[in-house]
Amino acid sequence: MWPAAALALLALLAGPSWAQSGAKTLGGGAAAKGTMLTRDELRACLKEQRAQTARVAELEQRRAEIAAEADAVRQQKEAVQAERDAFAAMAAQVQAFKEKVKAHGERVAVYNQRLKEFQDDPPRGVDAERQRGQLEAEGAAVAQADAAIKAEAAQWSAKVEPARAALTEHTQAQQAAANAAIEHNRVFNEAVQAQDEQIAAWKQRCGNRPYKEADEKAIRAEK
Repeated sequence: MWPAAALALLALLAGPSWAQSGAKTLGGGAAAKGTMLTRDELRACLKEQRAQTARVAELEQRRAEIAAEADAVRQQKEAVQAERDAFAAMAAQVQAFKEKVKAHGERVAVYNQRLKEFQDDPPRGVDAERQRGQLEAEGAAVAQADAAIKAEAAQWSAKVEPARAALTEHTQAQQAAANAAIEHNRVFNEAVQAQDEQIAAWKQRCGNRPYKEADEKAIRAEK
């Protein structure tokens, strides 16, 4: 939002107007007051008014750039949040996998204990072959499960670390962009405030004081 004085300048940019007193002023809209501008003063005031016009246009363009930058930062923040949510979902899947690994480890421990007991005190008779067959089948199943666990672990390693690194990089970039946008907005607001003060000073020095129309015509003829 433009300060009041900056907005007032936009009305001044239309050029000289007749004030309520009937005297011509650069500002218009209010009764002329103060001493009559000399031709040199009027020339300086007109030059400054043109500079003010250009500066307001620059600030208006900068205002649009600031707004566009803020919008880009918001979009970047949303993208990073979506990436963070996706990584959180992945982390939940990884946790489920860790539970699977834990259960597999417990299964391996049970199998190893049964195998040790079988080897330390082998059963005899008809039950021996049955237990041997069970252990061999369990051993094959454990080996198959172990291979599947290792393959899945490799898949998660290939996915999780790159995703974590990318999220960290994108988060840092977003934070840097947000900090830059905040700084740019601060500098812009200071520039607008300075312009506001310059406009107020110009109105007092130039805008509200009367001048001779002949001086204005003479100045414009100099160009």
